Amino acid sequence: MAYWNRRATDPYGRWCGGRGLEPLAYPIEQSRFAAIPFDGVERGEVTGHAFYAYEKKHDAITSTQWYQDFTRFVQLKGLAERTRQTYYGWVKQLAAHYPDTDLTTLSPEQVLDFLIDRQDRRRLRPSTLNQAVCALRTLYRDHLDLDWDIWKKIRIRRVEALPHVLTRGEVDRLLRTFRDGRYRAYFTLVYQCGLRMSEALHIKPRHIDGQRLVLRVVEGKGGKSREVPITPELRNRLRRFWASHRNPGWLFPGTGRGWKSSGLTLRQALARSTHHMTKASVWTALKVAKAQCGLDRTHDKLCIHTLRHSYATHMLEGGASVRQVAAYLGHSSLKPIMVYLHLTEISEQKGRVALSTLAGS
Repeated sequence: MAYWNRRATDPYGRWCGGRGLEPLAYPIEQSRFAAIPFDGVERGEVTGHAFYAYEKKHDAITSTQWYQDFTRFVQLKGLAERTRQTYYGWVKQLAAHYPDTDLTTLSPEQVLDFLIDRQDRRRLRPSTLNQAVCALRTLYRDHLDLDWDIWKKIRIRRVEALPHVLTRGEVDRLLRTFRDGRYRAYFTLVYQCGLRMSEALHIKPRHIDGQRLVLRVVEGKGGKSREVPITPELRNRLRRFWASHRNPGWLFPGTGRGWKSSGLTLRQALARSTHHMTKASVWTALKVAKAQCGLDRTHDKLCIHTLRHSYATHMLEGGASVRQVAAYLGHSSLKPIMVYLHLTEISEQKGRVALSTLAGS
């Protein structure tokens, strides 16, 4: 059944176009939004009729034999669920761009025209455009065995901006703003362990080794697992929080909709929950907290990942080696960590000391 939703963001908190009143037609699973919001409907052009027609077109695409073969092929590649859904979304965008054409009969020039159109009209970031190239290359080169030259000619110039970080005082002010014990414990864990949003949401009680003081991150980004050291204070905080609900499956269980009207207390709702907190609830909590503590006025790009960037920067300032921080963050290469060296106060101080020793100073 269709319904209207006034939210201007998708379930992941990202802007999804439109002009205030969003026709979010039909209850669709959140994984649908892993790709570009609305899978190709142009910004500012979302209407109820357009979205309904687009959904009908999606139904026609997903029922074709070639699309079903492609989804099975992608599943066998061992990609993460969100990556798979992103690939499917880009293929559907291509189908919407050529609504009356079988995608398996497109020429290399037509696929290239689609990418150019998305780059020019959408002004996509290089990382987003690279997702599109990877998805379509998987379809045509890997699945359909069409060895086109366009894949060798495409060069995407990535913009490597410095990550956004907070000072220790700002992090402390943000964490103290959370009054709900769930979110205080969650964001403290994200910061003190440098976790990604999904990694923290999927933490289970058995992942905390209280004797060795380590947190096991199981199947993080890229399917990688790692161990991150924790302090006794963090261990005790997490123990107290878990004791407040004692959910056997999740450290951060969700309450679900309608728990207040069900007659359950918050503790009972958390204890009976079979799923973790949602990403949308975490995004909302951060948005409210940064407004309350005033950080939204000085940090317009503050997001959950900012705490991960701040963790890496503060660890390097505290004397941890680059290799240690890379391992804690789950990076197999040292290159992503080198950017944080530009943000540490210690590196800045040492640089200024070195400047004063130069000849002619």
